Amino acid sequence: MEASTFRRRAPGNAYDFLPPEPAARQPRYPGRPADVADAEFVVIGKPSPGFNAKSFNDNRKRAAAKFPAAPTALSKANIFFAIAEEWLQQASQKSFIALVFMLFVLVFGLTGGFSGLAGSDTVASTSPLHFTHVTIAPREANGMRILVINGIIENGSGTTQTVRPIRADLMRGERRVASMVIAPPADVIYGGESRGFSARVQHSGGKMPEVRLSFMP
Repeated sequence: MEASTFRRRAPGNAYDFLPPEPAARQPRYPGRPADVADAEFVVIGKPSPGFNAKSFNDNRKRAAAKFPAAPTALSKANIFFAIAEEWLQQASQKSFIALVFMLFVLVFGLTGGFSGLAGSDTVASTSPLHFTHVTIAPREANGMRILVINGIIENGSGTTQTVRPIRADLMRGERRVASMVIAPPADVIYGGESRGFSARVQHSGGKMPEVRLSFMP
């Protein structure tokens, strides 16, 4: 009997020659049916007259972005008051006093305050009798220094005006140094006419004074 030459190999040297199973391939377009069982075809008629292809175009341009509306007068006023309030909070005491003074002058002028101040000058300029060509000159008479005052009274109206006595004030700055009353050259002056007058007053010397003429009440 022949001895068997079969020898069992050690378990660690066993080899597996079975090929791997083929992997299942994923479809290229998942979810797409391989075949179409049924299909229905619908015939589309002519488009209606009101049909606009542009309204159905997905590639149409987006509407232009709307710009914000211009600020209204109320919003501008709110912005102005906000800026004014911020300036007042940061302004110094001198700036605040100057602002109050300017507002006072503005309100005073709008309410006619300046017209009241200029009322006396307006009355004088619109008076029918007024003085013109008034001069004052130093002279000497009998060894005395005197001032000779000359002037003309004109009647700018078309009616006869009564002439009142004339008051002459000699002024140095705002201080009155002398005063005298001059008799009128005539009792009345007819419309459009004029009368001249002259007077002498003693002068103590020094700086030449200024003469201011007015009619006595």
